[in-house]
Formats: sequence, C-alpha cells, structure tokens
Amino acid sequence: MYEPSEHRPTEAIVDLNAIQHNIKYVMTKMNDNQMLYATVKADAYGHGAIPVAKAAIEAGAKGLLVATVDEAIELRKNGLSQIPILVLGLTDPRGIAEILHYNITITVTGIDFFEKAYKQLTSTNQVNLLDVYRLTVHLALDTGMGRIGLRSVEEVEAFASIINDFPWVNWQGVFTHFATAGGGPEAYVETQFERWRALIAAVPESVTYRHYANTAMALWHTDLMPQSDIVRLGISMYGMDPKDERHNKETATHLQPALQLISEIMHTKQVAPGESISYGAQYTTSEREWIATVPIGYADGWLRHYQTVDVLIAGEYCPVVGVINMDQMMVKIPRDLPVGTTVTLIGKDGKSENHASDIARSLNTISYEIFCNISRRVPRVYLKD
Repeated sequence: MYEPSEHRPTEAIVDLNAIQHNIKYVMTKMNDNQMLYATVKADAYGHGAIPVAKAAIEAGAKGLLVATVDEAIELRKNGLSQIPILVLGLTDPRGIAEILHYNITITVTGIDFFEKAYKQLTSTNQVNLLDVYRLTVHLALDTGMGRIGLRSVEEVEAFASIINDFPWVNWQGVFTHFATAGGGPEAYVETQFERWRALIAAVPESVTYRHYANTAMALWHTDLMPQSDIVRLGISMYGMDPKDERHNKETATHLQPALQLISEIMHTKQVAPGESISYGAQYTTSEREWIATVPIGYADGWLRHYQTVDVLIAGEYCPVVGVINMDQMMVKIPRDLPVGTTVTLIGKDGKSENHASDIARSLNTISYEIFCNISRRVPRVYLKD
C-alpha cells in the first residue's frame, strides 16, 4: 500500500470546518428524534476516515457508517471506542470474534449468518465470548435497489420468528436504500417507499431503528425524510450536491466543498514548434510553448482520462498536454512561471474554481469517484479552527 509522500508538493487539503458546517446545516432539516450518522466509508470518500469521523462526532453525529469490518476496526483502534459504527456491507461470519470484541454493528440479510458465526466460535473455542458480548445487527431490506436485503414480507416474518433462537443477538435496526433519490425517476422513490412500508409492517416493535434517509432523501424529500430514525449523511458532508448540480440553489448556497487538491510546478521549459510531449507522442506543439511538469499522475488518482481537465495556475485555466504519466503530467502554461507556482487540480485559485462536480460532469462520472480515486500516496493536510 502506498504511504503518503512527504517529499513532494502534491497534497489534498481537507477543511474539517467545512465538513462540520455541512453536518450542522443538514441537522437543521432534521427533527429532534432523528440521529445523523456520518458516512466515512472508503477512507471518508478519500478525505481521511479518522480525522473526518472525529470532526463529525464533534459536530453532532451520533454514529458512523462504513463499508467493511476492517474500516470499523481502524476507527476503533484510533480512539473511536464508544460511538456506534454500522457496517453497511455484508460481512464474513468467520470474523465474528473481532466483530464482537470491537463492538461493531453489522448488516445481515438472513439467519444463516448467526448459524455460521456460532459454528466459527465453537470451532475456535471462543463461544464464551457470548457470555460477555452481544452482536448488534441491522437487517437490510431490498425495496428496489437490487443490491442486498430481504425482498418479501414472508422473508421478514421468517427472520423475525427465528432470531429469538439466538439470545446473543440484538436486532437493533432495519434499513433500505433508495436508488433514485439522488437521480433517476422520481416516481421510483414512492414505489420503494410503499414497498418499505409493507416490509416494516412485519418488523417487531422491539426493533428500535428504522432508516432509509441518505443524503439526497434528507435534502430533497423532506416529506419522507422525517420518518427515518437515522439520516445517513454521505457526499454532502463533503460539500457536494448528490447529483453534482452546481445550479441547485440550496446546495450551492449552503454546502461548502471540503477538499482541495494542489501541487506545484516542478520544472519548466520552452519548446519549439513540432516537438512532441509525453508517451505515444500524442501531443505536438504548434508554436513555441511553455510547458510545465507537475508531480501528480494516475498513481496518485489523477487518471489518464483526466487529460481533458484543465488545471488552475496563477488563476488561469491551463490544459494538460500529452498523456498523464504514473507520477507526473505536463501542462501548457501561458508564460514562463517560476518553479514552485501552485497548481490547483480541485479547488479555487483567485476568482476561478475547479469544482469537483464540474470535473465529474466533464468526465461523465460523479464527484464521489473523483475523491475516492485520490490515492494514499497523496498526503492529507487538515484545516480546523
């Protein structure tokens, strides 16, 4: 695994103040009975799970959401010992001892997990752990996402009738995920909500948490959002509109982007007409041009097909020329600029801005992917008042 590179100027600057601002804004839309859980899976969408999680809790988050048990354990080992952590993905029952030890809440889709987990504890002579710990679970329901979860009332009823055979299990919650709340047919939200209501009718009242509100539900479906016990805040915690729409008045006004990706010019040269730049000689100068080399490439998460994305240098948009390399890329600059001049790949430079949503749209992708692609080789620098 890459380690942060401390001896070159490429870095991601994460503003934890912005993250806390975004959390507090979404909380103004919630009622007093709701809890906000901060989504910090995938290293907090590339922003850094541990600092972001701590900032989120400080801002009022009551729980954390991750994708894997390993992500949860990393948080536990770094001082987050009391806050609830829910793993949204499915987990391997063979890891039951660590799940219990670290008090991790997991997602299940059937009774078979408990049977396999008990067998694992028996085979490793660890059944006595169940005298000390209880396993807390949330049941996933598939109302139309097509990913994980029970799909019928009969399946939920069967789960509810058998789970009491496992007294060491605490069935704490049930949840689903809306596929089109952040983009797609609006009518499908209502379709999923009707399926949700039918399924949770079979859930015992003893199951405390019933939740489905992701970021898009919290922002744009305020008629349905209050009925979700937990608001699972994701991309907007990092300052992005879930649809990457820059013209949306609410998100453009109230959300603050948290991440800036910058580097510096490390080398410049003036090249004569007819000279080629980078692998494959795909770019050839048409006149005398100043070319700057910037120490970032696809191993850092600035992928080869980002070649069409201009960068900001001295407040001006400058095109990438030639193929982006593993560790470096070349940029056409308007004049001879000194080595050490800041290069902004994501963020503001003067009055100009390379907004992650604009970059994503130009590449036919989403800002989530832009952030998650930034590799661990790029150091994260944190700002906080």
